[in-house]
Amino acid sequence: MVENVMTAGYWRDRAAKTRAKAELFRYQNSRANLLKIAEEYDRLANYAEQQLLRAPRVNLSGRSP
Repeated sequence: MVENVMTAGYWRDRAAKTRAKAELFRYQNSRANLLKIAEEYDRLANYAEQQLLRAPRVNLSGRSP
């Protein structure tokens, strides 16, 4: 089974696409709502980065550190 890994890059890409889409909206409320969603995607990206920093390091060389 393949896991769907959502990396920081994935969330930053979603944020950028959402901001670009917001520019196409005429109504300020709609644009503001999309920009809030983009901010949430950025928060998810930051969270993903923090989780990666906290993840244990795996030694693939077979040697002791």
